[in-house]
Amino acid sequence: MNPWVQNLLALTLVGLCLAYVIWQAFASLRGKRSKLGSCCSKGCNPPATAPSKSEKIIFFPSDMLLKRP
Repeated sequence: MNPWVQNLLALTLVGLCLAYVIWQAFASLRGKRSKLGSCCSKGCNPPATAPSKSEKIIFFPSDMLLKRP
């Protein structure tokens, strides 16, 4: 593949990514629904599940894991 084709492809991809981020930023600033500033940046609410009544997991210190004769 020619180097100029690779450069054109790379610049096109970067331009599309940049356009998407700018589009999402404007949508967010206008108050529209947007992926920008979603759950990851604001923190997610914990899932509303009932506490399970499974066994409690107990971790032992590594000293207790050694086999003693």
